[in-house]
Amino acid sequence: MKSHDFGQYLYNEHRLSEEQSARLIAATKSAEPTLAVEALFLQLVSAEELTDLFRSTYGKKFASIGETIRSIDDRVRTLITPRQALRAEELKVGQSIRLAQALMNNGLANFLKLERLLNEYHDLQVPPLERMLTIYYERLRERLAVDFPFAIDLMRDLHMFLSDVLNATVIILPPTEFDYHEEIGSSVALIGDVPAVTGIFADERTFMRLATRYDDCVETLEDGFDAMSELLNVFVGHFAVKAATRRGLEEEPEPPRCGELSGDIGGFLMMSDVGKFFIYVNREEIF
Repeated sequence: MKSHDFGQYLYNEHRLSEEQSARLIAATKSAEPTLAVEALFLQLVSAEELTDLFRSTYGKKFASIGETIRSIDDRVRTLITPRQALRAEELKVGQSIRLAQALMNNGLANFLKLERLLNEYHDLQVPPLERMLTIYYERLRERLAVDFPFAIDLMRDLHMFLSDVLNATVIILPPTEFDYHEEIGSSVALIGDVPAVTGIFADERTFMRLATRYDDCVETLEDGFDAMSELLNVFVGHFAVKAATRRGLEEEPEPPRCGELSGDIGGFLMMSDVGKFFIYVNREEIF
């Protein structure tokens, strides 16, 4: 199930600029998914069927506001089976459907335009995240000392984990030149068959927003380091178990590290509603 990468697709395909993506991500907070959009996302109904339902309910007056669309959800249930309706409801846990709903709520799409976008999205040969990560690989291949397929697996899982933790869409932005000297963060190293270090770093304001989203009891910078170290420890621990199950790799997390970056280490630039931050995946320690 593609649950978190619809925003990455919209950005990759230049459907939304970085500024538009940021505004739409913020708008997803109030975008409660409707059954109509959920069913369209899962390709259980067509845009034509939904448009006809809408017009038969409201006449010629057509709108794309979520509150108005929601009122036809009972009629949508006549087009799908109870099992399909349950499957559509389960889709709410992902950020992709919330972003699709935000497009509708904010007048950026109607059923027909959303269907066209979704058809292209579902037909992609290369997943949106992997496409952007490949761009990074072409740029950073000489600096990456970790197995690239392993790094893609890790980044894909971390993207999903952060989307769930932040309860917001997370987009990987293109590589950029950046001065990392004043950034702070946390990291956790995996030792074993494929040694790798996973880190999250940002300016202090964004770092604290990340930490507070994970743990609303965070008050001081020390609290922030503790929270982000715990976040990474949880993720890396789960990933080590998956690496053993998926690929037969023996991996073990080391204790977290945190502090201020000491130089230009390179990272994957991310954007969410907390701001822009970086993910580090490589062999060397960063603190």
